[in-house]
Amino acid sequence: MCEVITPMFLNGADGQTPELRAPSIKGAMRFWWRALNGHLALNELKKRETEIFGGSGEKVQRSNIIIQVFPKGALRTSIHDLVPHKPFMKANAFDLGDVFDVKLILLKDIKDEEDRVYFDFEHLKSLFSLTCYLGGLGKRVRRGMGSLDIIEATVDGGDKVEIPRPIELKFILGHIEKFSPFYQVSGEKIIFIYSGRSPKYGYITEIEMGHSYSQQSVVLKKISDATHTTKEKHGYAYDSSMGYASKGRYASPVYVSVVRGSVRPIVTTLNLAPNRDANRASLLIQKDFKEQIL
Repeated sequence: MCEVITPMFLNGADGQTPELRAPSIKGAMRFWWRALNGHLALNELKKRETEIFGGSGEKVQRSNIIIQVFPKGALRTSIHDLVPHKPFMKANAFDLGDVFDVKLILLKDIKDEEDRVYFDFEHLKSLFSLTCYLGGLGKRVRRGMGSLDIIEATVDGGDKVEIPRPIELKFILGHIEKFSPFYQVSGEKIIFIYSGRSPKYGYITEIEMGHSYSQQSVVLKKISDATHTTKEKHGYAYDSSMGYASKGRYASPVYVSVVRGSVRPIVTTLNLAPNRDANRASLLIQKDFKEQIL
């Protein structure tokens, strides 16, 4: 059972009406699965991704994951600030406190050529958890919107899964380790320690957890202000370190989500693909942005 803890701008086909959609959840999970596997060669990554999520290349591959969504009662929607530092930018969103169930089904365990399982139901559960905690659903998800809390989880038979409160880095790492052995907690962050050559795409390089805020609206405003302040300070440069929406589009490689209880932001930094060897200026822009939030 999931609860919306920051406004969730997840829309249907018209792009404006809030709608819970299983394909949106699966798409987010696919994104985070890819981000967790920076140690895989690109060909192997694509092969495994197709086996798990399906594909439409030379041979159509059916997805081995089925996701079903069940709202708990009537979900409420209202107008919220889409970009808090720009009060004129508002949109309809699912409200804080809206609750819905997500049923996860894995059709079969997925194995490599040596008959070793690399994706089973435990992986599926952890992937969904990381999708909720590191990201979320809908528009502005990279800036704290659409954050979800898993308030209750059960497996077949009705056994409940214990979810610690508050969420801490070691709990996040426990889920990540199911996918990659190349992450560890170092100080106040989780870091990627793979020494090989990673492919040029957006895999996770580090995860940091910030201090507690008084309430969700305060941390959302802080995230939005930090975005504006950082870009203003650095001359609104169209730099891949923060992403940009004009002169072409480049999605920000920095995700900020919010966890319940302590109302702490989690900042997840992805590799600066396609610029594998990010220059020092880009990294300093990222550092400036993150320090304002953490």
